[in-house]
Amino acid sequence: MSMQNFTDFRATEVPLAGTNLIEASAGTGKTYSIAVLVLRLILETKLPLKEILMVTFTKAAVAELEDRIRLFIRQAYQTSQGQSSKDETISFLVERAAKQTSPDQVNQSLKEALLYLDETSVMTIHSFCQQSLTNFAFETGQLFGMETIQDSSALIEDAVNSFWRKYVTIIPVDLLEQLCGADFTRHAVIDVIKQFLNGKRYLLYSEKENYTLCNEDYQNLWKDVNQLIHAEKELRSQLENYVREHLARLQQAAVGNTYARKAEWHLINDPVKLAEEIYKKRDKGYAQKLFQDVIEQCEDCERAKEERNKYVRHVIDKILCLAIQEVSKLIIAQKQKAQQMSFDDMIVNLHKALVKKDNPSLINGFQQRYKAVFIDEFQDTDRLQYEIFERAFGTNTILFYIGDPKQSIYAFRKADIFTYFKAKQDVNHRYSMNVNYRSSAPFINAMNAFFLPRPDFDTFYFSGLSDSIGYINVEAPEQNTKGVLMQGDREAVPLTLFREPKKDRITDATAALMVQLLSGDHYSIKQGNEQRRLTPADIGILVRSNKDGQKIKAALSRFEIPAVTLGDAKILASEEAVTVLYLLEAMLNLSRSAINRALLGILTGWDESAILKLNEEIAATRFKSYKAAWENDGIYTALSEFLVDFGVYDQLIKGSAENGERIMSNLLQLMEILHKMQTHKQLSPLELTGWLRRGIDGMAVEGDEFEQRIESDEEAVKIVTIHKSKGLEYKVVIAPFLDFLANVPDGFCTFRDAQSGEYIAVLASQMNSNQKAELLRQTEQENRRLLYVAITRAVYACFIFKNMGNSGQYPYATQSSLVPFVGECENAGNSYISFDEAPPLPETTFHWRSRTLVPASISRQINFKLRNPNWMRLSYSRLNSKHATNGLARAIPQQDIYNDFMFRELARGAKTGDLIHYLFEIIHFQRPKSWEHAVEQTVSRFAPQQQELLGEMLNKMIEQVLNGRIQLANKNFSLAEVAQESKIHEFEFDFPFSAVDTQRLQQLSAPDRRIYVELLNASGGLVNGKMDMFFEFEGMYFILDWKSNYLGDTLEDYSANRLAEAMNERNYHLQYLIYTLAADKYLSSRLPDYKYDLHFGGIIYAFIRGVRKDITHGFFTTRPNEKTVTLLNAIFNKQTDKSVNLEAEMQ
Repeated sequence: MSMQNFTDFRATEVPLAGTNLIEASAGTGKTYSIAVLVLRLILETKLPLKEILMVTFTKAAVAELEDRIRLFIRQAYQTSQGQSSKDETISFLVERAAKQTSPDQVNQSLKEALLYLDETSVMTIHSFCQQSLTNFAFETGQLFGMETIQDSSALIEDAVNSFWRKYVTIIPVDLLEQLCGADFTRHAVIDVIKQFLNGKRYLLYSEKENYTLCNEDYQNLWKDVNQLIHAEKELRSQLENYVREHLARLQQAAVGNTYARKAEWHLINDPVKLAEEIYKKRDKGYAQKLFQDVIEQCEDCERAKEERNKYVRHVIDKILCLAIQEVSKLIIAQKQKAQQMSFDDMIVNLHKALVKKDNPSLINGFQQRYKAVFIDEFQDTDRLQYEIFERAFGTNTILFYIGDPKQSIYAFRKADIFTYFKAKQDVNHRYSMNVNYRSSAPFINAMNAFFLPRPDFDTFYFSGLSDSIGYINVEAPEQNTKGVLMQGDREAVPLTLFREPKKDRITDATAALMVQLLSGDHYSIKQGNEQRRLTPADIGILVRSNKDGQKIKAALSRFEIPAVTLGDAKILASEEAVTVLYLLEAMLNLSRSAINRALLGILTGWDESAILKLNEEIAATRFKSYKAAWENDGIYTALSEFLVDFGVYDQLIKGSAENGERIMSNLLQLMEILHKMQTHKQLSPLELTGWLRRGIDGMAVEGDEFEQRIESDEEAVKIVTIHKSKGLEYKVVIAPFLDFLANVPDGFCTFRDAQSGEYIAVLASQMNSNQKAELLRQTEQENRRLLYVAITRAVYACFIFKNMGNSGQYPYATQSSLVPFVGECENAGNSYISFDEAPPLPETTFHWRSRTLVPASISRQINFKLRNPNWMRLSYSRLNSKHATNGLARAIPQQDIYNDFMFRELARGAKTGDLIHYLFEIIHFQRPKSWEHAVEQTVSRFAPQQQELLGEMLNKMIEQVLNGRIQLANKNFSLAEVAQESKIHEFEFDFPFSAVDTQRLQQLSAPDRRIYVELLNASGGLVNGKMDMFFEFEGMYFILDWKSNYLGDTLEDYSANRLAEAMNERNYHLQYLIYTLAADKYLSSRLPDYKYDLHFGGIIYAFIRGVRKDITHGFFTTRPNEKTVTLLNAIFNKQTDKSVNLEAEMQ
């Protein structure tokens, strides 16, 4: 960008009038300058502080700017009272104002500003919009009492689920199979909706069209797809027949050619396989010469396949456009009904009232309220935000936009660099800030040499464009007191580029560099006569992703170099979130397996041997007390009691736990979030647990509180994502992964359409060549800006690793964003930049600091003490003085090897449950020869060290379970008789309810069917669940649930009576009643002639430890009658059903 129309910015001299754009390069004192301008407004224009508006884009920036304003006003007031100020600028402004007016007037202005500091208007863009809609409710048409929601993900998910039930469940199965094969999923619909709601238009969607799809439309679409399938099959059949007829000739031709013979084509007798191998080499000259006839037919097949895929994609596009139309309507209706408004809604609503409508009274209201306005971090603004500020304050107001387009790196948050260009053309005055107060003089010289190695270098990839960003050489202040980084007894080179041919080696090389920087007095910081060695806290390691950061942290831990992470990771995606979920479930369920699962792992440090020594009664009492604390005092109290009782702090911080500080930080943050959710939304324990589970499963959440916090500010290296590092500084920066590539990603991508100015969301496969070129250009431009942000964080030095390798689609050596900079700098030969090979790991052991590790003891008997020592539970084992174990009192009889495995060796707990579920999900019930491979795959995933122990027994278990007899619905069958295509595993469902009568639901209990229900007041929503298996057999449909529960060590413990007790103890009756209602709703929507008694077979609970071949042991079966299902439907819609008598039904 040409700087001919930019004036050097002087905060003390710039006119306080009109509209102004200040381009502030990194480290040039932007916040300081805004505070100077605010102080000048108070002193020179006598503006009250409350009439000065300052808007920035993060809460942290708000706090920093507000603190700086308060400090300046206090110091200025003290100066006006005759006290000296350390800041010469403040003294100068106060003295100048006193000369221009009088000391008394200056003193009075500052005194008033000091008195009204609480009226300082510093806010985020969302706070500004919210306040404006509230204060000008009449002018903006804003309803009173609107609730602000940070996160719309739950609304989106509910709306998509409604759309899915209405429009996707009616798609013919064969067509749906084709769509799913082209990556059509519910997640894909949600993704498109989110992009649309974020202001990015789906390429094929038009608001002018009215999209509809019904059963008849789907049938017609399937006819078209089916024709294309048959055409493709016909061509492939012709190809196969042709190759089979000419197989001998083709093989002979292959024998006569060196390349074909080397590929062993002459040994391939399968015509399909031979055709595939030939087609793979279709570009080779020998293949074209010898097998042109086969290649041409293969190309015909591929064209037919492409035509089919294209049409299937067309069908998906129609569904996505319909989804955008319908889901957006549902979300708007739901928000209006609940009187809710998202952050994006605030901006849209204010823009609509201020820009789209002719609203002079609203404009006048803004200008009466604020006489001067500062928009900080303006490069992160989008078009709507800019138009709001321009319309409200573009005339009759002092307006300053302050930002740096070189640091515009938040395109994924709708930051629009082209909006910045528009403002640059619109404003009256343009200024640039080019004096760098952050970095040392040598490093400033290094940055200039790197970013502008020659005058016409295209730093930010805008060559040939009318709007562009350029790099302007920055200067050090006249008195730069930063000092320098020393390497031994000489100044260190400020910017070093290490060459490394393998990306995998860069992580170790980074650790090796850290060892060099921290070894002895090798590197030190020298300021004047003072010199000190470099410490970990001086160093920031900047990465692109959290994943890279974790790898770096692990590498540093080998040398005991302390490191903390600050990234974009979400707290609900952490391992600790899962652990807390287990704790909550244990408090709710109070079962042995749930408590064991909660106690295993990172918080306690316990392993299975410690769990086996656990006193079950006392553990259950503990968790019962936590549940009571949760219900009476809240979840924070309950979890705090757990932390104290089980010594979690000592285990994590003082013990040997790896990443203990990170785990503790995440744990405390999760406790705060759960407390907030429970308090603000009045969630019951069951609802709070469900919310946490959905968050872990991927429910999107927004807000600063859901981002992982830094675990410690101790003397530690900071590992930070580049996006998070913006605004921060480090004495030394290490940038290991700056080899950014501009690629067209798989799936959805977004770009700005140059002609319309719209941001488009589109699949890569739908883009034309011009659109792809524009996407690549915009990606490369942002990559260059990321380079700028990363390198300019440094005060003294920056170490960059250049990946010199090329592999497939990752041409780092030749095409990464670093390449043009490295090439130019090598040619220039600047003394401030050096090139070197990446350092190897040190041969000698290095430890930054010694730390005594105290192993957590887990082998001793756990000593529980009851809070009330007189409490006890009387039982035979308790009264028996010889009782000395935590296990079962009775002796275990001698049994055969399989029984011994199922009852004694097969571990208890959730991990075994997961293994069993996965195994029965992947096996083919009717192909015993495939079981062995499935078992190997399962054991490798869940228990890789126990392959030999588990392999044979799990194969035996499959045979026993699949051949056990099931007697249900007048049928006697085994699971081995169920066809592969007749079953669905992990069958997830959700169905809506308008209200649920939980008291009436609990009344479904009977002597043989006990039901426990959490009493709640639910006024509507979705019932969600997942059946382990849903299958059809002989025209009837069944629900099956796998259970790995340990009920005892004999087959009698898995008899019908004992299974009935287990069903009651674990509240499984409530579970299968909900499953039955879901199945009834599903089947009634899919089967035209559906009748419950005719089509629904019932429910099977397979307690696999007790299932045996040819007998009914281990299977609990039941089938609620049709009246129960009718009653359930009424209960979940809180209707009074006169045709169903509850008491009669319970008999």
